[in-house]
Amino acid sequence: MNSARWLEVRSLYNSGMERQPPPLLISTFMVAVALKFLGGVVGIALGYWLLYEFVLDRWWMVLATAVLLFLLLLPWPNQNRNHWLIAALAWGIISPHIDLIYASWVPFDDLFLSPRFVEIGWSVHVVNNIFALTQLFVAVPVVLASWHYGRRGFWLSLGLAGLLYTVTPFLMPAEALLWGFYAVRGFVLLGTTLILAYITTTLATAQRESNEALATANQQLAAQAMMMEQLAVSRERNRLARELHDTLAHSLSGTAVTLQAINTLLKHDPDAAADELLAAQTQIRDGLAEARRAITALRASPLEELGLAEAVRQRAQAIEARANLPIRCVVAELPLLPVDVVQAVYRIVEETLVNAEKHAQASQISLELTHAAGWLTLRVQDDGVGFVVDEVWGNGRFGLMGMRERAELIGADFAVNSAPGQGTTLTLRAKVGQS
Repeated sequence: MNSARWLEVRSLYNSGMERQPPPLLISTFMVAVALKFLGGVVGIALGYWLLYEFVLDRWWMVLATAVLLFLLLLPWPNQNRNHWLIAALAWGIISPHIDLIYASWVPFDDLFLSPRFVEIGWSVHVVNNIFALTQLFVAVPVVLASWHYGRRGFWLSLGLAGLLYTVTPFLMPAEALLWGFYAVRGFVLLGTTLILAYITTTLATAQRESNEALATANQQLAAQAMMMEQLAVSRERNRLARELHDTLAHSLSGTAVTLQAINTLLKHDPDAAADELLAAQTQIRDGLAEARRAITALRASPLEELGLAEAVRQRAQAIEARANLPIRCVVAELPLLPVDVVQAVYRIVEETLVNAEKHAQASQISLELTHAAGWLTLRVQDDGVGFVVDEVWGNGRFGLMGMRERAELIGADFAVNSAPGQGTTLTLRAKVGQS
């Protein structure tokens, strides 16, 4: 065997070792072996019908090769089934030829003395040709090898079957077969086997490539999901950092300046120092309230218990009570929405209301959350001082950058309209399908 051929056989062996044979392949092979064994039993029964006695000399080899093949397919403990499958496939191709060669050397004298055999009018050639039908079994291991090992299994198994079919007649008695009939049968048998094995190889290869592509896509999807999760965590941290910087950090910084002023005023103006002390206490309370709000935001979301609609209503009511700021809240009944959409919309509502409370100096707020024709629409409007939108986008204040990032993650349209002295309107539209 040359080096290229050796590498091909080695590649076949290695590819088989990489995959365990599917249960369907093993069960199919076992069914074929059972049919072969049953064929031997039928042959023995036919011999009994002709000779009035059980004749095992012509059929015992069929039974023995079938039993050995069955043993090769059993799930032996602590054994790699791929090793046994290769042996079983090879034996499944070889054994029908061994059966035929052995049977051809069994004498026919007893058959010629049978009245029933003489009445039928069969000859030695007819009997051997009928017995040669056992070679149809060769198609089974060839097709299964093509299924499990692909094109290499197809060519190697079919090549072995063709070689054995060609060599077998030379190992039989000269008068055992009609050569022309044997050649035609071989052409039909090997041609049919080739077509079935080729179709099986093509379908199995396509399925295997599809499974590999699906596995690769799943890995990429998992990696993308992990990346998105990390990105969401990073953005949430950045949002929290900006919020703490705009609120708690400013509050603590102002308190530090106030305490320093109190230290100076205590020596010269105790009354003014007392006033500054009250201001410092107010700043500390505000800072503590901001810290508690930030901690509450990090805890379990009310979305898990209330759903988006009720969570938005309760959030609006909480801010209305805390800031004594009228909020007109209109939330329609919403369908079941994707989790990422629910989370993003709730956080945007929360951020918008807090911004209006802290910065807008508004006298009232209007909040509408509706769903129609597959679109989820959020609209929040206040009558506050307003601002120049381009300037705010530039410095990233009021959490607008974080809100826009959340909207982009769910593929929503996000817009902010505002001008000094004309209030602010925030609009979000997300495609979520029909209710």
